[in-house]
Amino acid sequence: MLALVENMAVGNILEDEEENILYDLLINTEWPPETDTQLRGYKEHDSSLIAKAVTGPFRFILHYLWYSPSSSSLPPGLVRLATKQINWQLVLASNGKLLAVVQDQCVEIRSARDDFASVIGKCQVPKDPNPQWRRVAWSHDCALLAYADSTGTVHVFDLHGSELFVIPPAVSFPGDFSYAAAGLVFLEYTASAQWSAELLVITYSGQLKSYLVRYDPRPSSVGTNQAFQESHTFSFSAHYTNGITTAIYHPGHRLLLVGGCESSDDGISRATRCGLSAWRLLSGQPHYKQVTSYEDDVGSAQRRGFFRVPSFRLFSRQSNEMDGVFRMSLSPDGALLAMVHFSGRLSLWDVPSFKHRASWEQNQQPGFDEINPEWKTSLEKRKKIKDKEQYSSLMDVSWWSAAALILARCSGSLTVSSCRTLRNLLGKSCEWFEPTPRVTSAHDGGFLSLECEVKLAPKRARVEASSPGIEEDYVGGEDDSDSDEECSARARYFGYVKQGLYYVTEMERFAPPRKRPRAVLKNYRLLSLRSTTPEELYQRKIDNEEYGEALSLAHAYSLDSDLVYQRQWRKSTVSIASIQDYLSKIKKRSWVLHECVERVPENVDAAKELLQYGLKGTDLEALIAIGNGEDGGRFILPGDVDVDDTPYEDFLSAEEEMDRRKEKEQKKRQELLKKVDFSRLTLEQKELCRSRLKLLCYLDRLATYEDILGGPHTAEERYDAEFFKTFRSQNIVQSARNYARESNVEALRILFTYHGSELLQHRLAILRNFPETTSPHEYTILLPEACVDEEGTLVCIAWDERKHRDTDWCEESDCRSVVETNLPDEDDFLYEEADLERFRTAIPPITLLTDWYLTRAQDIENNSRQVDCALFLVRLGKEREIPGLERLCDDLVTLETLVYETSCDLSLSLRELLKLRDIDKLRLLMKNSSEQQYVRNCFQWMVPFLQRCERAGGARGGAGSGAEGPAAALLGEYLVSLATEDLTRPLKIFQQSKPDCNQKIISDPDQLMQVALDCIYSCERDDQLPLCYDILECLPQRGYGPETSVTKNLHDRVDLLEKHLSVAEVLEKHGLRKPISFRMEKPESSAEQAP
Repeated sequence: MLALVENMAVGNILEDEEENILYDLLINTEWPPETDTQLRGYKEHDSSLIAKAVTGPFRFILHYLWYSPSSSSLPPGLVRLATKQINWQLVLASNGKLLAVVQDQCVEIRSARDDFASVIGKCQVPKDPNPQWRRVAWSHDCALLAYADSTGTVHVFDLHGSELFVIPPAVSFPGDFSYAAAGLVFLEYTASAQWSAELLVITYSGQLKSYLVRYDPRPSSVGTNQAFQESHTFSFSAHYTNGITTAIYHPGHRLLLVGGCESSDDGISRATRCGLSAWRLLSGQPHYKQVTSYEDDVGSAQRRGFFRVPSFRLFSRQSNEMDGVFRMSLSPDGALLAMVHFSGRLSLWDVPSFKHRASWEQNQQPGFDEINPEWKTSLEKRKKIKDKEQYSSLMDVSWWSAAALILARCSGSLTVSSCRTLRNLLGKSCEWFEPTPRVTSAHDGGFLSLECEVKLAPKRARVEASSPGIEEDYVGGEDDSDSDEECSARARYFGYVKQGLYYVTEMERFAPPRKRPRAVLKNYRLLSLRSTTPEELYQRKIDNEEYGEALSLAHAYSLDSDLVYQRQWRKSTVSIASIQDYLSKIKKRSWVLHECVERVPENVDAAKELLQYGLKGTDLEALIAIGNGEDGGRFILPGDVDVDDTPYEDFLSAEEEMDRRKEKEQKKRQELLKKVDFSRLTLEQKELCRSRLKLLCYLDRLATYEDILGGPHTAEERYDAEFFKTFRSQNIVQSARNYARESNVEALRILFTYHGSELLQHRLAILRNFPETTSPHEYTILLPEACVDEEGTLVCIAWDERKHRDTDWCEESDCRSVVETNLPDEDDFLYEEADLERFRTAIPPITLLTDWYLTRAQDIENNSRQVDCALFLVRLGKEREIPGLERLCDDLVTLETLVYETSCDLSLSLRELLKLRDIDKLRLLMKNSSEQQYVRNCFQWMVPFLQRCERAGGARGGAGSGAEGPAAALLGEYLVSLATEDLTRPLKIFQQSKPDCNQKIISDPDQLMQVALDCIYSCERDDQLPLCYDILECLPQRGYGPETSVTKNLHDRVDLLEKHLSVAEVLEKHGLRKPISFRMEKPESSAEQAP
């Protein structure tokens, strides 16, 4: 992903001058940092007279006698500037589509197709100890790439990075750069189809060699030694005694432009004096002819005269350094030539006349002595300010257009300057790069630049020196500059003497101490500076989050500043500050309202603030302004007094304050409402009202959600933006149903309270959605309740409804009917079962409530078998004065006893139970009772059941008739049925019903005697005589209790029973066992006559 660094050109357009350039500065590629070492030599104190006196003679002798010719063969100015260059180079093809990035051990080929971001080919080259003296050139058709190292060896590659052949130098000496290529030029070759191009290699010594090059991209068996052929040679040494410094080719005029050192000869043109010459290419010998004027011809004849004094190296040296040409660059139309000289002078020349157009000495160039502002704030780079003169030099020149130059300085300053005045067209200040950037010519409105950021590598503590004679660095204690610490004058004097002796003898004992090489990190970056339109730059500034500069652009070029604030708003967290800083500055009403309606902040306070802000822009002031056509689509805020200008909670503030504010607000509102005719609203006004209604709805939902979360303080911690986003726009009926299904009683209570107009008519249907497994005790507060009104009628108690706020003007019927808001929430999903439709009512009658409780209880039991939940519901209904629930309550109690206590049949349902007779229910109750627990279970299960049956008003399914109640008849029937087979259990009941028992199962003596008689005479077993006597013992004696005819008759029958038992006892003794029921088969008279 491209990193973006941009700058905005600010300034007015001057008369007769080029327009300022609006531009972007992008980082196309950034290579990984690489570690390198910098040698730090001994730096002498030049200001010392002792040093000059001692070392001066030695330096003179060494410079002129001991030094090899190669080391002093190049102009010092050229060497000084060349060594300041960064190691990597940048060469753009003539079509601007391909780029060669010369690195330490490879040459990367990149394509403009993806803004030079990726590598399409990589040429491997050996590491060069002197990388500044390398040269690279593209062929005319951009199919070949030539690379020349510092020794003069030339490698030729194709676009894929494959090495095609190598051209070795004729001669080479280590450290002699005179054989390095000062110029590397590809020429189009048309003389023969055998060769693809002609390659000119021009060395600093002035020697030119031409090679014919063959390249066929198709696979071929031709060897590399046949891929090139030397064509011819030429020497410029006769014209440049000190060698050449640079050479470029002008394809339009077929001229080879050569630069060298300046000349002080008389009678020559100004261009020649400045070191510039032009050579026309010839098809035959001598192959090159200098393009001269009359002045050049006369001066040349004089220089070649008979009396010309030969030049000797020992005496030809000048005391002052000669100026010369360091860089040359042709304008896009080929009409102008720009040259940078050793001295920093910039000159312009017409081509091909080579008429001098203009020149600026270094101190005449605007901003030549400017220093990077970052250097003043960096301790590491602040030292460079002391030697800022050496950073003022021009290092590279290229063309932005035919009227503007690209100038790069050693300080890192880069400008696009007018050819007339050198005024910086980038704005008030230059663009700052790392020192000595390299630049290309402009293509498609932009150019490329290569910079190298150098940082000191982290230091590591060293305990002892790795080798003798090397000074140690103290971690964090030594300055990183090359200056040694100040020492005494005596020590400095002997230091200078030792230095002089070292230059003479080169003995290590006199060698000055060497500093340890310094490790640095080099980070290379490829950047592109492109011109752009205000709109493009504005959008890019916004995309790069450079909002301050984007706003400056918007103000300068009358652009829409809303785009800046919109982007800032979208990227910021919603808060009171962000609303004030960004949203409040956006003028477009539709956009602001969309954000207020659609965006859901991450905290509850921000959500409330955003909705309130939207309400402020949709009040009556905005509605009236839209109707009058005065809004212009702007978001209009209300005046000083506004209904929604106060915090939302203030509607619930102190009563006096509330009344005072309401009085003011109402007065202001009535005045504004008189200006609105709701029957004639425009579409924009209707849309504003719809937005306001939605905002009010969301604000109500937010207040409801706050209450559900537990109040404002708890809501701050528990607020969930994603949930609220769904909740605020969800069907309120569906929300209520969901809360019921989640058994969230408090949430449902709040919904009923604050949204009753929408929900209370569905209250009974919603309550049916509570899970059957949820105990009704949990949602007791939600259950309908009845009471007796003033007229003595049993009615349903209405729900206590509340409102979050007062009714807004847009919620009145005259406005709602016009704006046609959304239809009420769908509720049909609650009444999918047809028989549930009867429960759709806000004020249900008592009969409907009874029906609901009965239906709901039966559904709970039927759907979940949770008898206790169904029973709880019915009991809660009875507590709430709902009539008609007693019978179901008794049945559920019986079912509960059967299921949970007796465990007779766990699968028994209410529906099945209701089909049984009461006697069958009683038998089920006592079916699994053990002998030991039988009496206890009778009190716990049977007695309550009999009592319920008694309350029911009569036995169902097989109860006896007569004056006795249904419970007595049911008990008698049950005991008789037991006695038929066994009297054991009836005996237990009779024993627990004795007159002397405190707690009796059968408390009525008459009933006790009647049932006992029925049981004994019903027993069909002949082995139950002892039990019969035991039962007889349980019966009351005469005189116990009130004496009635029925009681007297029962006592008589008991006496007769005693006789029958005696007869049975006699028969049993004689082996004739007979059940007591045997005597019931004989007439009573016969029984009395028996002996």
